[in-house]
Amino acid sequence: MSPGPKAASVRAALRGVAPAHATVRDMIRRYCREHGKQLGCLAPVWNCKVLSVWRVFGRRRPLLPRQIEGVITLLQLDEFDANDLRLRAAREAGWNINPSLLLQEEI
Repeated sequence: MSPGPKAASVRAALRGVAPAHATVRDMIRRYCREHGKQLGCLAPVWNCKVLSVWRVFGRRRPLLPRQIEGVITLLQLDEFDANDLRLRAAREAGWNINPSLLLQEEI
């Protein structure tokens, strides 16, 4: 029996913020689990084979921006989760991003 179409959004509203030590791969696994999908479902979006998806998750190499956008598109993440995923991916790729500078209002 499937959990229903709104189950993912209900679970998303109940979950807390991901811990600071969580990697982008951990977050993608979490989102896939919440949406009832397996990692192999990312293969068509990433334009690769299922085995290649597993290889990407087994490596330490940072994910490509097109891979992050593919996850966001496939899982239809809301703006908050999508931006959090993009920010963590950029940090893992070596970008020195300070989130406090992103949230400052112009005076």
